[in-house]
Amino acid sequence: MRRLLTLLILLPLFSFSQDSLYIKLWIAFEDKGSFTVSDFTPSELLSPRAIERRAKQNIPLHYSDLPIPTDYLFTLQELGFTILNKSKWFNGVTASYSGGNVDTLLALDFIKEVDSLQLFLDLSNVRKASKFDDIVFENNYGQSTNQIEMLSGDNLHQQGYQGQHIHIAVLDAGFRKTDEIDAFNHLFANKQVLGTWDYVDGESSVYEDNYHGMSVLSTMAGYLENEFLGTAPKASYWLFRTEDASSETVIEEYNWAVAAEFADSAGVDIINSSLGYTTFDISSQNHSYADMDGKTTVISRAATMASRKGMIVCNSAGNSGNNSWYYIGAPADADSILSVGSVNADGLSSSFSSYGPSSDGRVKPTVSAQGGNTTVITSSNAIANSNGTSFSSPIIAGMTACLWQAHYQKSNMQIIKAITQSAHLYQKPDNQIGFGIPNYSLANALLLDVEAIDEVILDIYPNPVSSNARAYLYTANYTDISYRLLDVGGREILQGKSDWSYALISIGIPALQSGIYFLEVTIGDKLVVERLNVVD
Repeated sequence: MRRLLTLLILLPLFSFSQDSLYIKLWIAFEDKGSFTVSDFTPSELLSPRAIERRAKQNIPLHYSDLPIPTDYLFTLQELGFTILNKSKWFNGVTASYSGGNVDTLLALDFIKEVDSLQLFLDLSNVRKASKFDDIVFENNYGQSTNQIEMLSGDNLHQQGYQGQHIHIAVLDAGFRKTDEIDAFNHLFANKQVLGTWDYVDGESSVYEDNYHGMSVLSTMAGYLENEFLGTAPKASYWLFRTEDASSETVIEEYNWAVAAEFADSAGVDIINSSLGYTTFDISSQNHSYADMDGKTTVISRAATMASRKGMIVCNSAGNSGNNSWYYIGAPADADSILSVGSVNADGLSSSFSSYGPSSDGRVKPTVSAQGGNTTVITSSNAIANSNGTSFSSPIIAGMTACLWQAHYQKSNMQIIKAITQSAHLYQKPDNQIGFGIPNYSLANALLLDVEAIDEVILDIYPNPVSSNARAYLYTANYTDISYRLLDVGGREILQGKSDWSYALISIGIPALQSGIYFLEVTIGDKLVVERLNVVD
């Protein structure tokens, strides 16, 4: 049944003259004309790289891949509508119009529904304060070491995995000065920026808008010799602006969906999105917690679709942990993606990190990384610290790129499963940091099938530590395990015996006086020792 969802409700509330009013709409079509999947070969719809990614994961062409009939688009244009973006996945377009007769549109046989996304006066000279203005950079020329070592990402880097041959699409609010900042010089010199598009303004340039995406990108791609290193400095990147930082409207969810569609067709492996949607400038469009079920919002359905096409989506959980709305936002609630919460430099949950679970009870966020006091690059070409799940998500995305590079024949779901299983709370996830902090060394071992080679991996994090620490043990033989913690003089501080039936075991280490300690783990007749440094 054809629907005009909110347009007719909104219009009577305003007394603008017709000349000053314009509207942005979502227009959905009943079908895709006479097109069927059998009418197309993969090469007519997808890039060679996208075809390769799908073939590897046995993902065939689908009705959602079919193009929108050009005659539908031509008819809308003839009626005075300007096409903004087209969505194959949802079979519709976003469009704008000023004046005209919406009833004529609804009378067309191929129109399924029309939804109002934005209603405007001429506000071209009026701008709101940026929604990202609460991200404050403090000059701090420290290193990015901690946020990488927390994930045992240095292990993959040492093996030569730094994201080579992996394509990452970054969906954000803009990438101001990325083409001018020293930390990104290597991207342009090596042609690692594959392309850009602004889905908000319909143009190719993304370097003059909001700085947020630039700082997000830096945690993955940034490089300053002996000063700063992102988690995937050798990956290749698509930079897409889908978010208008000066407003909050539903059309941004459709922008995101269209960008994800392009990413799919271009052969992108990973999408990072440091965005989330809960409330809007038009309150009647606000999402509820019940909507956070991964099935309701446009953007979450698009994120799930991206996963079904064989990509990995990494998305920020949100920064609402201290607010009355403290839940995750969309699309962090989507199924089969990595929703990322925040911890501080010591691996403890950040109070601002949004909570799960999803409204239908799934563990959210999926995992967490350092989003508190994260080292980033600023628009002033400086190294600084900042806070937000905006930064924990790309840190995970970059490390995931390195892991997938090492195991490129694995599916997206196999990669996600290994990351999840490697996290320190895998046995007992909570509502704030999900399954916890992933250990990419362990994830790598899981994908290598460590059971076959009987490898034992023992890691303590953080190390050095000033308070509590935790040890993580991976072993194929997870029976008959005992452990003890000794000080430098050989005095036993802590001991225990494992009765777990998991390959990944977590051992809590209490706060200790400063000094050097040794954790001994005995597995059958095998002894593994790890040194712990406790500092004031």
